[in-house]
Amino acid sequence: MADYNQQQTQTLYQQPVQPVVQPTATTTTLPASSALGLNVQDTNFWKGALLGAAVTLLITNESVQKGVVKTVSKLTAAAQTGIEEMKEKFEDAKAEAQAESQQK
Repeated sequence: MADYNQQQTQTLYQQPVQPVVQPTATTTTLPASSALGLNVQDTNFWKGALLGAAVTLLITNESVQKGVVKTVSKLTAAAQTGIEEMKEKFEDAKAEAQAESQQK
């Protein structure tokens, strides 16, 4: 009985949700020149395919992997050196400020 009252209350206070279907003048169909739903005559398709092939070749190439690792290693070392230099400059400036304040 509680389920019946709940359903009755719900139908009284809540509008049912109905999907809105818009009629279309044309239906979407796959182009005649498609393979597996892909438009192979589209230039963006070929750009993407070539870019994907190039990235795959570069990622799977061992010499490219070594080069990337070396480059990242050099960049990391340069960043660490820069950070150390900045710390040193900060300490120098701090020491100068302390020396000036003691002279006054």
